[in-house]
Amino acid sequence: MQQNVMWTLKQLYLALEQQGKLRLKNIDLSPTQGVVLHYLLTHKEQDIYGVDLHTILGISKSSISSTLKALKQKGYLKMKVNPLDDRKKQIVLTDKAYNAQQLIDSGLIEQEKILYKEIPEQRLEFLEKDLDKMLCNLKSEIEQEESV
Repeated sequence: MQQNVMWTLKQLYLALEQQGKLRLKNIDLSPTQGVVLHYLLTHKEQDIYGVDLHTILGISKSSISSTLKALKQKGYLKMKVNPLDDRKKQIVLTDKAYNAQQLIDSGLIEQEKILYKEIPEQRLEFLEKDLDKMLCNLKSEIEQEESV
């Protein structure tokens, strides 16, 4: 049973990646770039720095760095130096990012409709709690291993 759940989660991840690539192809974004840009757009009222995204999104520091670099090269954001700390760079979204927001949002809504089709609301609530618990378990284990 447990191996089947892990296999299904892996296949689900791969299918989501593949669908994400197809949906974001028009605006030249990878799924990871889409996730980061979506987060930035939904938190645009906050000052966000690259170092914050690693912790918030659970994406490796190197992946965040390369994702931000690619988004900058593609014209979706700019980096602004923090006057109090030269090492911290604030992320500033461009008009191109704001123009992409509707496409990203509608793609996510459509993806949710496909994923949740024929699954009752109560089962989705249980599933979300179970998946959150699994993620919490893994993060706790990783933290313990890193502290050794």
